[in-house]
Amino acid sequence: MSWPVIAVDTHIFRVSNRTKLAMGKDVVAVEQKLEKVVPKEFKVNVHHWLILHGRYTCVARKPKCGSCIIEDLCEFKEKTN
Repeated sequence: MSWPVIAVDTHIFRVSNRTKLAMGKDVVAVEQKLEKVVPKEFKVNVHHWLILHGRYTCVARKPKCGSCIIEDLCEFKEKTN
């Protein structure tokens, strides 16, 4: 069973802050902001999408900005060049 919530882990926290989707200094702040901006019907999917994006593309040490599908929406690339 899937619950329509977005539990914020390290990947979701990183992606949300880097993309400015839901900025916050801690996971609670990010979770509260995501709960406000993500429609209920997408919450389960968004949870998985953000985890996968953070795990394989928007990685902590060397983000793969050149292969990122939302590169044009993200200002973090400017910091990595």
